[in-house]
Amino acid sequence: MPRRLGKTSNGRKRGVSSEEKTKAAFKKKVSWHTTFGKVIANEQCFIDKKKLFRPFSRSSHVRGRSYSLPLERALTDFGADVPFGKVVEKMKEHYGIEIPSSTVRLITEKHAYKISELKKVGRAKEEILISETDGSMVPIVEIDTAKDQKDMRKARKVGWKEVKLSFARGKDKVNRYYAGIIGTAEEAGQKMLECAVLAGMKEGTYIHAVGDGAPWIAEQVKLKFCNQSGYLIDFFHLCEYLSGAAIWCDVLDSKKWLEISKEKLKMGKHKEVFEEIAKKYASLDKRDEDNGLTRCYRYMEKRLEYMNYQKALDHELPIGSGEIESSHRHVVQKRLKIAGAWWKIENANAMVNLRTGRLNGHWEKYWDSQRAA
Repeated sequence: MPRRLGKTSNGRKRGVSSEEKTKAAFKKKVSWHTTFGKVIANEQCFIDKKKLFRPFSRSSHVRGRSYSLPLERALTDFGADVPFGKVVEKMKEHYGIEIPSSTVRLITEKHAYKISELKKVGRAKEEILISETDGSMVPIVEIDTAKDQKDMRKARKVGWKEVKLSFARGKDKVNRYYAGIIGTAEEAGQKMLECAVLAGMKEGTYIHAVGDGAPWIAEQVKLKFCNQSGYLIDFFHLCEYLSGAAIWCDVLDSKKWLEISKEKLKMGKHKEVFEEIAKKYASLDKRDEDNGLTRCYRYMEKRLEYMNYQKALDHELPIGSGEIESSHRHVVQKRLKIAGAWWKIENANAMVNLRTGRLNGHWEKYWDSQRAA
């Protein structure tokens, strides 16, 4: 009589020969999470040559206790917009399922890192591109792993870091292409170049760049775009300094002086405006005093070559960086600068990549690549 699997007459479990292992077949429960809830199936498993073979898991690409790609997409979509704790509420409301906030965070950050690796293709050539760059501060936490601390809270340091955000678009186009990073000026310059390429920068494209008075922006524009670019100081940012100097230049009617100076700037007479301010500054008894005139003089002195507003207006190009300043609010600050949120630098950069990737139109392409993987 052939031997059967089971117990011996004395109640002990009997071993299974190698020949029986080859032929062994059994069922095993496999479960995974989907947008319809938790799915549980009895899977037929086989042991062939001492190796476990699971036909259903292999053909359906299902792993036990995993999350389906449509569910990961929904979690990432919500996680890119609202705090991870709020995603739990949204999933319960829209899909009727409960997902731990820690899982939401892990899945969102996983795809945030991976979307930056997606190969991107630029648009058709644009003759003129508008590029704007600005920075805003976000809350950052850094862990000093060098310190031998039992309580890691004592090794934690919180502070603020600047997210350098850039966008580029065609002169008469509405769609903007974004890129940003918490990093060095060189890294930010590379992001500036990246979004310009996405927007359609090719050989012969002229880059009209606008930014505030940060020296690194002007430097990176020169380095990345060379002679095919022009850089302007934000007109309204400059006017704030002129406003502080107005009372020193015309005590009787400072508002009128300010309006006249603004018109001169737009007419290409920025050197004339600066010369008037320089004369007033030279007449000061104490030039080291911190006042509106001194601040305006020092600001304009270092940036006089970036004030050719007449040329920009003649070509119907913007002279202010309001677009990028407002973009910071909905691209960066809406998600990263929220109450109670502190980010590691690498996670903050990943979240910026996720949000800019979606705005740049790479969302569908990314999930198509994940399905094909």
